[in-house]
Amino acid sequence: MRPDVLAEHLATTIRGLFAPVSDRVLAIDGDLTSLTKSVGGLESTLAAVCARLDAVETREPVPGPPGPPGQPGRDGLDGKDGAPGLRYCGVYVRGKTYDLGDLVTAGGSAWYCKTTTIASPGASGDWILMVKRGRDARDGRA
Repeated sequence: MRPDVLAEHLATTIRGLFAPVSDRVLAIDGDLTSLTKSVGGLESTLAAVCARLDAVETREPVPGPPGPPGQPGRDGLDGKDGAPGLRYCGVYVRGKTYDLGDLVTAGGSAWYCKTTTIASPGASGDWILMVKRGRDARDGRA
């Protein structure tokens, strides 16, 4: 049962239980002290129940069950069914098959594979240059 429905049901039940008591209090001219002594601490119990009921009625609603799954991502590139993540495959090996998302180093540069291929990086449009090889540093020692 949803918390808001449960709270309303609880409030209605409590009011129904204590309605006869409130009628009795009015019948004895509001002398709650004598009534609580005869009932045995009804006043403190009623105050505790009212405090709990106020807490239930004023709390944030609990989220409902999850909704249906969403639509697939655009062009198959989003979400769990989209493009794979990056995978570093080390130094390029001639003749080896590489897949979308593979990263290799070749000639000192880093290359990203756009599609399944056996072509060499730089020799085909199947690869994108990510990091270009820099110049060798000169040793500053004399």
